[in-house]
Amino acid sequence: MTFSRRFRLPVSTRHAFALAFDLAVRRDPVQSLLIPLLLRAPWILALAVLPSPGGAEQRPEVLGLRLTAMAGDLLLLLVIGAMLRIRARSVFNTAAVARPAPALECYAVGLRRVPWLLVTEMVRNLALVVASFFLVLPGLFLGFRLAFATEAVVLSDKTLPGAIAHSFRLSEGRFERWLEMVVLSAVLGLSVFFFGGILLVAGYGTALAGAAALITWLLITASTPIIQYAWTFFYLRLIEAEAPGVELGPAYAGTDNGAPEPESARPTLALVRADDTPAGPEEPGPDPYA
Repeated sequence: MTFSRRFRLPVSTRHAFALAFDLAVRRDPVQSLLIPLLLRAPWILALAVLPSPGGAEQRPEVLGLRLTAMAGDLLLLLVIGAMLRIRARSVFNTAAVARPAPALECYAVGLRRVPWLLVTEMVRNLALVVASFFLVLPGLFLGFRLAFATEAVVLSDKTLPGAIAHSFRLSEGRFERWLEMVVLSAVLGLSVFFFGGILLVAGYGTALAGAAALITWLLITASTPIIQYAWTFFYLRLIEAEAPGVELGPAYAGTDNGAPEPESARPTLALVRADDTPAGPEEPGPDPYA
């Protein structure tokens, strides 16, 4: 009897986050956490000090500055996200003492994928908004099946159609693991929000309230690389598990109708003398009944 169902190797979400924390905190905190935060901080500060949109006295130049700051932060988010994906791939399945690829090299490789990354993000988010507008379940389904499209664009050099097809194929049968990744990512983000809420309550009614909101925003920005690393390692593990040649071992494989083992597969024995010289074929002895 043969098995047509493909065996799926397990994929651990906790291991993905463990690798993410190891890379971001222990191996490479400067390029993983500090530099991305410093690159995005000016745009975040600009958005924080500019007047909120929608006011009666909103001037066109202020609105233009706000849109420019938002566009700059979005572009940096895409560039840094692509760099982090490349950096995570450089240490995947390596020794704990291995160093990541040079940061400039990761930026250069990731920058070439930013156009397709932007298109994929826009199409995916638009599809999620349209699907969620009608019912929750279609939005949940698309969010699950398109979860790895951006990783496929950067790490597998896919275009938009190829990334969508690749994500659909990888996500098949992985709903529980995907949901765990979403929950763990949300827990990490909500933990930062909770800390910011404590600061906001402590400084309520004072000038510290605005500072608390800004600190919360910066902390969320600082935690984003950890979440990105975790999703990248999760994707790379899926690729590894789905690679051709990963099949059932002999202990799980079936046999075809009890077919006999071929002669060529049976082990052969050779006689060896005491002096380790291979012996020739044994000569038949005299027949005792002759």
